[in-house]
Amino acid sequence: MENSLRANPPDIGEQYEKQLRDLQETYGEALLELWARKKLQALLDAQDGN
Repeated sequence: MENSLRANPPDIGEQYEKQLRDLQETYGEALLELWARKKLQALLDAQDGN
């Protein structure tokens, strides 16, 4: 707790920016995985139709 009280505003800003970048990266990866799963399912469905 003492460390959080000693943190200066630039450190907090850097932590916020890092957390934001990490969240954006995770979101992007999730979207890419969702797209890949949908594409795979479409291919499997088309294969079943043949």
